Amino acid sequence: MTDSKKKRPEWEEYCVGEPSSDPDRFNVNCRPLKSVYHIAHVSDAYRIFEDRRLRATLVTDESRLKETRSSVTWLSPNIWFSGSFYGNIRFEFDWKELVQGKQFYWVEAMRKYSPVAYRILITDEKPALDLDRYKPEKDQGPLYYDEDNDAWYCNGDFTGEFMFDGDLWLAEGKTVEFVDHHEKICKKDGASCTDFDLRSHQAGAALLSRLIAQNLIHGNGSLRRLFLNKGKLHDDAEASWGNILRSFGRVETTGKLTHKDDPASPLVTAMLDRYGTKRKIKQLGSLFRSNEELELALRIRVAKAFDIPIENVTDSES
Repeated sequence: MTDSKKKRPEWEEYCVGEPSSDPDRFNVNCRPLKSVYHIAHVSDAYRIFEDRRLRATLVTDESRLKETRSSVTWLSPNIWFSGSFYGNIRFEFDWKELVQGKQFYWVEAMRKYSPVAYRILITDEKPALDLDRYKPEKDQGPLYYDEDNDAWYCNGDFTGEFMFDGDLWLAEGKTVEFVDHHEKICKKDGASCTDFDLRSHQAGAALLSRLIAQNLIHGNGSLRRLFLNKGKLHDDAEASWGNILRSFGRVETTGKLTHKDDPASPLVTAMLDRYGTKRKIKQLGSLFRSNEELELALRIRVAKAFDIPIENVTDSES
């Protein structure tokens, strides 16, 4: 068989296009690739923080890897504009750092998906299945590495699914942000999902509350930086903090407790845990002398968790 009659690699159907000539815009089929994401529901995101890692899971769908008992961590370069099918909590990783020294293997194109999803395995070792090696610096597919300019690109007309071999530690992440859940579609729980149309700031408020209450985010830990920017809560975390403030501000306070009293901190900690698990907080909050005292105790607790000045934790008047 001559070279001209050899079967073309499947990946060529999804080849990256030409870079934009406008430095302020990019072509969708040649989108700069700087970050990749893993999105999870709030309950799963909480477990991820408990484990301090994204744990690799068995490939269980109709993938070629299903029969190999391969365990992978799923990441994607795609952004969901109409709400995510996978949850509200988005873990972001730096692409260049993740793939340094790794090998790429073409797994498959999932043609039944709309748009088509391409899958690439990223690993340190040769996979159990006989997969074609994919070389992003030379192969004409949906993932391209421009060696001369040290720049990565992907074809944004399709869904990218990168299958990382093994666990990914949260300490390697860039940030954690919050997105809206899709109104009608959930890839995890289907029609039984209870988070349909859950807004980003609502989900973020629930997660942050539990993480603080259970001391998974604390002043001596490294994971607090995932929610910070220049010594303050980043924009998504700030929006979620506003949701917490408003909810606590609706509590009717009739007690005598002030922010200076010893029980104040454990009490707002218990309230945060209840709030994060959709339980009532009004009875505990009523023990405070005023909403101002409750809010101050809450701000002190949050400042301690993130090891930032209380002045950097906004109040309800801001």
